Amino acid sequence: LLVRADKVELSRVITNLVENARRYGKSPSNGITVIDIMAKATEKWVLLRFRDHGIGVGLEQLADLTKPFYRGESARTAANGAGLGLAIVEKTILRMGGAFALSNSSSGGLAATIKLRRAQES
Repeated sequence: LLVRADKVELSRVITNLVENARRYGKSPSNGITVIDIMAKATEKWVLLRFRDHGIGVGLEQLADLTKPFYRGESARTAANGAGLGLAIVEKTILRMGGAFALSNSSSGGLAATIKLRRAQES
């Protein structure tokens, strides 16, 4: 699938989302992180979805996760970092003309969805 994006910046976004899921998306039952990555094309868009199988995030925190320097409850106790990762991801995707959203998966875990314009093959 080809998208209209800067490949270096998109690589950083993907690395950030996978690392975020690895850090905070451990399964409560066994402490292992499983990350599902899905890509789907429509006529004009490519959707990328990164989903972990952790406990997810409280609804009251969900909207704040992309704010600079905000760190969710599990991030405050379990990791180092400045709380900039998801804010940078969102700004980068918006700069590339896309959209970024976070949601709790109905079957557990946090899902990050990226929507980017589809590029035509040359």
